[in-house]
Amino acid sequence: METQEQEDDRRIAKILEISYDDLMELEYEIETDQSKDGLIYNYRIEFSEDSPKEILEKIDRLDDGCRVYLEPWELDEEYDYDEQFDAITENKEFIQKYKFEIANLEVLTHLKIPDEVLKEVLNRQMFIGIIGTMETFLADVFINLTFDNDKYFRNFIKTHPKFRKRKFELREIFEQSDKLKETAKKVMLDTIYHNLPTVKEMYQDTFEIDFPKIKDAYENVLKRHDLVHRNGKTKEGEIIVTDEKAIKGLIKTANELVFGVAEKLNL
Repeated sequence: METQEQEDDRRIAKILEISYDDLMELEYEIETDQSKDGLIYNYRIEFSEDSPKEILEKIDRLDDGCRVYLEPWELDEEYDYDEQFDAITENKEFIQKYKFEIANLEVLTHLKIPDEVLKEVLNRQMFIGIIGTMETFLADVFINLTFDNDKYFRNFIKTHPKFRKRKFELREIFEQSDKLKETAKKVMLDTIYHNLPTVKEMYQDTFEIDFPKIKDAYENVLKRHDLVHRNGKTKEGEIIVTDEKAIKGLIKTANELVFGVAEKLNL
């Protein structure tokens, strides 16, 4: 049992990108956000106020200075990277797929729902869905183009922080080379593609393009975060507006980013 706990702790330390010893200095609980039917939305690592601040500052994904949100598969030991990768790479119609999903979401804005509470719930889900559609486009394009082009793949390996941190002895070079694509696959699939500052750097470094401005899109990503994790309110308790005007504005912003990327890459 102790051995299993140590393995779990080392896995969490790896996810947080800190050392095992650093993790042992932290006090934390892992909690679950899920629906009434048991569908897991995400996990949360909640750190206590007694945790050393100097260690918490090492965690890039720290939110509000006390927690880290994890996608469900990050704690799933049997997560199938190959299955996820195959699903992403089997469809190369990036723009068409994006337009189709956005068009379907736009149809929902025209539904006549007399119940204001249900209308508000629908609007929130549409807002979240639009961000998810934009995120999916960015992930699909990046992963497909990088694996289909040797130059892009080399750029990714040379510039991504995950690979700059890796060190190995010269005698390991062939072993590491054999595992390179598998490692790159996992790094790409583990990337949070609504983290637009990080994604912008990845696109610019890998594809050597000027990424479109992200200010407006990222502000909406942060709103999406509050809709999902704070029950539709900001840290200050203000309600996130997701009425028809906000939905239309979000679609316009998402389109500007997506079509801007498409133009830069001649998609």
